[in-house]
Amino acid sequence: MQEYIVKAGDTLSSIARSLLGANGDWREIARINNITNPSSLQIGQRLLIPIAATPPIAQIHEVAMVRNTLQGLYPPNKILISLATVGSDLIANLLNTGQKEPFAKTKNLGVSRLGIFKLRDFLIYGSGLLQQLQMSPSEINVMLVTAANEGSLDAINTWDSQYLSFGIFQWTLGNAGREGELPALLSSLKRRYPTEFQYYFGQFGVDATSLNGITGWLSLNGIRLVTEAHKNLMRQPIWAVRFAIAGMDALVQSVQVLHAISRLDQFYFQPSQTLQGFALSQLLTSEFAVALLLDHHVNRPSHVIGCVADAIARSSLTPAKIAQNSIDNEALIIQNYLILRETYGGANAMTKSRDRAESIRKAIAMGNLSSQKFSFRSNRLSRFV
Repeated sequence: MQEYIVKAGDTLSSIARSLLGANGDWREIARINNITNPSSLQIGQRLLIPIAATPPIAQIHEVAMVRNTLQGLYPPNKILISLATVGSDLIANLLNTGQKEPFAKTKNLGVSRLGIFKLRDFLIYGSGLLQQLQMSPSEINVMLVTAANEGSLDAINTWDSQYLSFGIFQWTLGNAGREGELPALLSSLKRRYPTEFQYYFGQFGVDATSLNGITGWLSLNGIRLVTEAHKNLMRQPIWAVRFAIAGMDALVQSVQVLHAISRLDQFYFQPSQTLQGFALSQLLTSEFAVALLLDHHVNRPSHVIGCVADAIARSSLTPAKIAQNSIDNEALIIQNYLILRETYGGANAMTKSRDRAESIRKAIAMGNLSSQKFSFRSNRLSRFV
């Protein structure tokens, strides 16, 4: 055995990679030191570490380089990289050029990357691609103002219970034994841009299936990733690198945005018994309202319908009266909705509800969003043809 003293930024997985050469060996360190909570390390804590039989050898991987950018199309190209951990930084060593790029931060069981490709920038400069995908100007407006509250297009997280999360809405692989939303995103990419799907994922053994467009399964080399052991394969740092590089591709980015606005199909256009058989699309019809509802659904999807129903009741209205009345009651309903959603769900209420709403509200004053009734226009039916 050797002794190791925990430093700032250390995790069990980073210690395992550094001293034993494999991220997965953190479990052995935890067992030897009777650690039940991997995130409970303390600076200065002394750990017993087994001595590796041989010095760690840097494993070499292939990754696909970015193909489609807003500046032009590049020929398909793969390069070799190796990965190393320096402190809390995951470093990608590009073996063809000798470059060393800090890529992500190690955290708990995996890594975290905030990303550098912002949705707001893409929605401005990539609007042509989105129009090719038949996104309406109104849908683009809604995504533009919700962008400030969400992540980057190349954001990655492999450190929590979801194993792998990717992109602007952090679509996940799902809990062990459960479907996830990430396979549905990749299925959409596979359907619209099969060449890009094969280039970034298929050639490395990844496939995706989704039956309902909302959730599904990933498979790796023909094995469906269902169990904890199989899903843990996607915590390997190389998958964070491959997904993040895909998130830098303009076509992949456009599919992310389309998939994000298609989230409205899950709740906004669907009749609900909670709303007396009406759909939200019959009751709240401004771009402002849709942006607020989408922002809420990304954060707390199960809360949206119930919170709106309570806001309608608090406004002394019913869904039937709203749908049949020519008087615009939307401002009153939204006012009550925003008050209620700050606490709706109790301890599990929406995160930073007031700040997120204020960020969206500012877009009206700047002329980037309309609060007028019926201002939201969707091209969803055209996309279904």
